[in-house]
Amino acid sequence: MRRTAGARLFLAAAVLTVSACTGGGSKPADSGAAAPGPPLTGKDSIVVAWCDRFAAQSATAPDTKVHVVTLAAHSAADGTRTAERSAALPDGAVVEPLCGQPRRTTAAADRQLFDPGFGLIAGTVPGPNGSAPVATAFTLPGGRAAVAAPAEGRGPAFQAGTSVLWYEGADHRVVSRDLAAGAGPQDHGVAPGPDFALVDGRPWLTRPVDTKADQVAAAPGGEVAAGSGLWHRTDPAASYDPQYVEPASLGPSGNGRSTLPGSERLPGCAPRLWTDQRTLLCVDNEQLLLLTFAPDHGRLEGFVPLLPAAPRFVESAVLSPDGRSLAYLDAYGGTTTLYRLDLTPGAQPVRLGPVATSTADEQTAGSPHLVAWQ
Repeated sequence: MRRTAGARLFLAAAVLTVSACTGGGSKPADSGAAAPGPPLTGKDSIVVAWCDRFAAQSATAPDTKVHVVTLAAHSAADGTRTAERSAALPDGAVVEPLCGQPRRTTAAADRQLFDPGFGLIAGTVPGPNGSAPVATAFTLPGGRAAVAAPAEGRGPAFQAGTSVLWYEGADHRVVSRDLAAGAGPQDHGVAPGPDFALVDGRPWLTRPVDTKADQVAAAPGGEVAAGSGLWHRTDPAASYDPQYVEPASLGPSGNGRSTLPGSERLPGCAPRLWTDQRTLLCVDNEQLLLLTFAPDHGRLEGFVPLLPAAPRFVESAVLSPDGRSLAYLDAYGGTTTLYRLDLTPGAQPVRLGPVATSTADEQTAGSPHLVAWQ
C-alpha cells in the first residue's frame, strides 16, 4: 500500500521570476536581484524533496492556497536529518513533476529541478492575465526575484551541475540562460513539441508518446534512452508527429510495438537511472531491477532483482557519488523510510530510518522524491 502523510513541514515564502524571452535581445537583471539560497552542504548526504499541493495560504490573495516545496538532507551513514528548507510558491506557481500528478520520473529529471547548491528550484508561474506560463526559478529559502522580465516559457530545468536554466519558449524555441552569470537568453533552435528532455547540456527532442520528458532516462554518452521502451537519439520520428518515436518495448508489448529481444519476461518497471552505459536501474512498486543490455543495446542480456521479497512501495532511488551504492525510499504502511543498498552480489538493504515528509492531509501531500546523493 502507498504511504499516507508523514510528519513535519516548515514554510517560508519564496518566488524568483526568470526571463524567458527568446532569440534577439536580452533584458538586464533587476538591480534588486537576490542571490540563490545558501548551498545545501553536507558531505555524504541524501537529499529528499516533495511538494504539498495547496498547503499554504497565499500571501496576496486571502481566498487562494499555494503549493509548498520542501527539501531535506539526511546523513547517508545513519539517516539523521542534517538540513531542511522550504518555500511557499506564489499564486498559481507549479514545480513539475513535484507538484503535479504523481508519476514515476527519472533521477536526472528530479535533480535538474535544482541548481548545484539547491538554492534555486525551477518552476513556472502563470503569465499576465493567466496567459502562457513563465519559466521561473524559486529561491530555497528566500523569495526575491533575481531577474524581472517575465515572458513565455515551459518545462524549465537546470543543466546538471550548473546554474544554466533551460526551457521551451515562445514558438517552441529551445532557450537556455545562465542565472549565475546574469547572461541573456541563448537560442538553440526549434523543438517539434512543447517540451524536451535535457541530457548533458543537450536537448533530447523526441520521445515515445506515452513517456513524459521527465521520464526519459538517457545512458552515459547520450545516444540511447529508455522510457516506455528503448530508442536511439538518431531514430526517425513517428509518421504521425515529429516529437515522437516508436521505441522497442521493454517487456511484452500491448500496443503493437516490437519487443526488445531478451526482454519478453521482464516485469513492468519504470526506468530511473543508468549505473553505466549498459546497465539500467528500473523501479517497480515492490522491487528495484538492474537490466543489462548488449553493447549495441539491441538486446536485453538479463535482469536481476535487487531487493528481497517483502511488502514495500518504492518511491524513487539515487546513485551514490562513487556509483557503488543506491539509496531508495520505501513508503509502505504509512511511513516513508530511507534505505541504502550496496551494488554487490548478495547485498542486503540497510535501513537508515524514517523520513519525515509532510503534515499535509492525504489529498494534498506530495510524494517524496530522492533528488541527490552528494
